[in-house]
Amino acid sequence: MEAAEESLARFDPAEFVLSCRKYLRSVVKNNTKNGIVFGASGGIDSLVTAALCARAKDGMEWPLAGVQMTDSRIRGENYHPGAYRNLGVKLIQEDITGEAVQQEKDFHLPSRRVTLFFMKLVLRQLPVRVRRWLILQIKSGSAPRWGMKHLELLTLHHRIRIARLKAFAAERGLVVVICANRTETMLGYFVEQGVDDTRMGDAAPIAGLYKTQVIAVARYLGLPAEIIAQRPSPGFGGIYDEEILGPYELVDPILAGFDLGYSNEKIARWAASGGHGPGPPEAARYVRFLRALSRCAAQK
Repeated sequence: MEAAEESLARFDPAEFVLSCRKYLRSVVKNNTKNGIVFGASGGIDSLVTAALCARAKDGMEWPLAGVQMTDSRIRGENYHPGAYRNLGVKLIQEDITGEAVQQEKDFHLPSRRVTLFFMKLVLRQLPVRVRRWLILQIKSGSAPRWGMKHLELLTLHHRIRIARLKAFAAERGLVVVICANRTETMLGYFVEQGVDDTRMGDAAPIAGLYKTQVIAVARYLGLPAEIIAQRPSPGFGGIYDEEILGPYELVDPILAGFDLGYSNEKIARWAASGGHGPGPPEAARYVRFLRALSRCAAQK
């Protein structure tokens, strides 16, 4: 696993930022568009993407817009509008509550309150093995219909957001930039045909970076420390990424090991040693869980 850790450690944020500036400028030019728009959540991925887009825009006349779409029913999320404006982003804030409520009725989806209660119960009360089994059932599409209905409710916002983002871009002749990172793409930790699906946009500047590398870029760019330290979440309200995937400091080296072709056994030995994570039996189960998630993602 030394090579996996080295591959993460060798990452140079300064070099990445420079190459990303050229990449984004070429995307705008080659698409003959007038500028860039992206979906502005309150997380580090979209803020890093915004900062990279702002670097690319420096000295150019084209606009840079972020569309921040929120549901007033969701609690426990921080959206940090001032951070985007400080980067020179034209922030457009839209309330999508009404549209979400109507679609929930049209598609006969369960109550949002019930779904969040059920999700917190699964993540925080059920045994780890049961929790992982349910996550894999849902990601593979093998879960019972009632389970898939809960998933449909949770993913609804992401599809509303990409539809609005693409309409906004089409009206103004803008490039759509997606804010997804490599960790979530490898694990399928995004909504298909949603706002974090790299296939739905014209560019995805951080799609090649693991989450920990995105954080390294955020530090290099001098983004606000409180946002960098914020617990990553999928935006459901009071749910956090590590409750679903585990800590990124452990996830990313494991995924890098997958990329390098290491066996589950070799990665598990690393995860169980040196205080990296759980003991041997649990480390082996955890690596198998992440491998299964990555295989589900690859089959989509």
